[in-house]
Amino acid sequence: MAADLEIRAILTRCKKQVAQGFQAFIKSRHHTVKAFACLLLYLAVICQANGQERKTPGERQSPVEQEIPAKRRLPGDQQLPGGQQLPPKRKLPAEQHLPAEQQFPVEQQLPAEQQLPAELQLPAELQQLLENETAATTSASEDDEQWQQLAYRQKHRLSLNAADLQDLSSLGVLSPLQLQNLQQYKKLLGDLVSIYELQAVPGFDPALIKKLLPYVKVGDDLQAHYTPGELFRKGEQSILLRYGRQLELPKGYAPKDTLPPSYSGSPGKMFIRYRYNFSQRLSYGVSMEKDAGEGFFKGGQQAGFDFYSAHLFLSNYKAIRYLALGDYAVNLGQGLLQWHSQAAGKGGAVLQVKREGPVLRPYTSAGEYYFFRGAAVTARIARLDITAFTSLRKLDGTLAVTDTIEDERIATAVASSGYHRTAGEIEKKAQLTQYSNGISCRWNGAWQAALNLISHNFSPPIKKEIKPYNQFDFRGNQLLNISADYAGSFRNMHLFGEVAADKSGNIALLQGLLMSAGNYADIAMVYRNYSKQYQSLYSKGFGDSYKTMNESGFYMGCSIKLSRQWSLDGYADFFKFPWLKYGVDYPSGGTEFFSQLNFTPRKTSQYQLRMKLAAKYPDREASKSIRCQAEQAWSKQFSTAARVEYSRVTTTESASQQGFLTYFDLTYRCRKLPLQAGGRCTWFYTDSYQSRLYAYESSVLYDNSVGQYYGKGWQYYINLKYKIRKNWTVWAKCSQMYYPAVTSIGSGLDKIDGNRKSAIQLQTILNF
Repeated sequence: MAADLEIRAILTRCKKQVAQGFQAFIKSRHHTVKAFACLLLYLAVICQANGQERKTPGERQSPVEQEIPAKRRLPGDQQLPGGQQLPPKRKLPAEQHLPAEQQFPVEQQLPAEQQLPAELQLPAELQQLLENETAATTSASEDDEQWQQLAYRQKHRLSLNAADLQDLSSLGVLSPLQLQNLQQYKKLLGDLVSIYELQAVPGFDPALIKKLLPYVKVGDDLQAHYTPGELFRKGEQSILLRYGRQLELPKGYAPKDTLPPSYSGSPGKMFIRYRYNFSQRLSYGVSMEKDAGEGFFKGGQQAGFDFYSAHLFLSNYKAIRYLALGDYAVNLGQGLLQWHSQAAGKGGAVLQVKREGPVLRPYTSAGEYYFFRGAAVTARIARLDITAFTSLRKLDGTLAVTDTIEDERIATAVASSGYHRTAGEIEKKAQLTQYSNGISCRWNGAWQAALNLISHNFSPPIKKEIKPYNQFDFRGNQLLNISADYAGSFRNMHLFGEVAADKSGNIALLQGLLMSAGNYADIAMVYRNYSKQYQSLYSKGFGDSYKTMNESGFYMGCSIKLSRQWSLDGYADFFKFPWLKYGVDYPSGGTEFFSQLNFTPRKTSQYQLRMKLAAKYPDREASKSIRCQAEQAWSKQFSTAARVEYSRVTTTESASQQGFLTYFDLTYRCRKLPLQAGGRCTWFYTDSYQSRLYAYESSVLYDNSVGQYYGKGWQYYINLKYKIRKNWTVWAKCSQMYYPAVTSIGSGLDKIDGNRKSAIQLQTILNF
């Protein structure tokens, strides 16, 4: 009774604070944080109160609610967190039992309707990450390592009993709080004996378990010991061949009078990758790539392909945690100092605000900028991981001579696109030498802490032209950064953060919190403060801007389980930029609000309603968008998806710009043939480039394809996948953009005469 009175008192106080906060918000925007915080607290307390009202006092004694075999019962002296004693027999109450259609099979086997196709479809969270990254950088990422790891884990699942936390977190499915709950569950009750037990782990609902099932299993796999020879003989090998081209030739391929075309090569884009992989213990391979318009054994590419990459990566061998030779990626802390991989940002996964991943990983993608080339090693001594790495690379850049000394050369710009099509682009190739070294010492205990140091040396030195918006960018021949990061859990909270500094003492700071506010609500908070003068080279800190500098802000997100079928996600972000930005000639800032309502009536269907509001000051630019999306699997062979999206951008300098997009997807898997066919038809209309829209597109395996839509027109594509043999699969994609009201598409050397833009893509993968 006392607890009920206390909850009612809290609800009353929250209602008053919400009302006061939003009344104040009408008068002044400075109270927005208070209002939103009170609203989240109010919703969380309601969920907690509702959860307690539905349970009897006896049921509140245990955070897990499922019948477990007798050998799983705790001795009388073992207690659950918070001093709660596990009851002798753990049963799900009637309303908590999963319906027959959502029951999970024993061990690893999925029912037929949940069997995935031979290749793995990119998870929805990663699809949205690609959409957001493309919108921020106007180019899709070529990093597909995460996709490769998920595809490998689909064939070779992680054992929930044997895998460590880093292996499980690398899947990108479980949050730190959920990993903590799973670890605590196994600590109290021992190893899992059935996949059913995931339903008993606090925070593991049916939707989460469904996402996790394709990559994990329950079993007591023995840790086998292999000789070096066996590591090189018993693995799996794969060869990927990909070719694509645009059918209509742009202006760059046309000769100019007596001059040759501006693009020195053919319009085809080629990518070849060979990779050997043995149980994530040993990986080696080579990658080769040529972009459209680049020469092949001619011009500036006398060696054939424009980009070559090779790697050898060994993990968990004796005292060596990781060993990398050739091309590799480095990820440190929360990305304030160094982060090569893709990094989560603001989006539908409102709780995925923490950077997680191994410090070292092999680099096998086609991108030509975000990686190191050299050697790296991580050695484990007790609970201490010591990582050291060195790299020597050639970067593209624009060179010039100084006014004072004619022989002294400087780099006025660094190019990261990797294009070498025209004479000007070929001239920039490999003009800078970058020598990088770093070390990281990480303590792995109940709390993790690390100290990181990295230095870059350039020859010739970088001396950009000074403009108001870039006057604090890095210039010189040496860049030195140091950072300290930590992460740890306390009761129902997970804390993480990093503080970084450059050699001039400029600071970048990030502090985050993930908190479970009962059985039905989780909260994420992130505070960041990046100095306008902070300099770093490969940083990807959480924020509104893609650069980790000149920004401060506070982010608050919340995920609420309204019922078994309904959930609500949302966030609010408040940020400001103390100095000028590109295209913005004054200090600025803004606010952003996001909400997403999810409805999953059954495992074969899902519906989403998403709204986003953003405002920037002092120019009073405002934008809003609304998206409705539905996915439905009608049978084992037939599934559909549809999206309708509307956006509107308003500024003080121009009239409001509107954008509209709708598409319909259809996928069919033949019953008797190993053939899968799919397609999409999209209609879009935008008033200008400013109101453009983005959507992830299905493509060949491992291809990150994101469509950018502006103007008025149609887009349609067809995907085909055919399994010739068990270990040999081919893909094909044909697509076309149609703009009925234009006579040309694009600009400059990429300009196409006409109103259609078509492309084809072919790929095959052979595993042996």
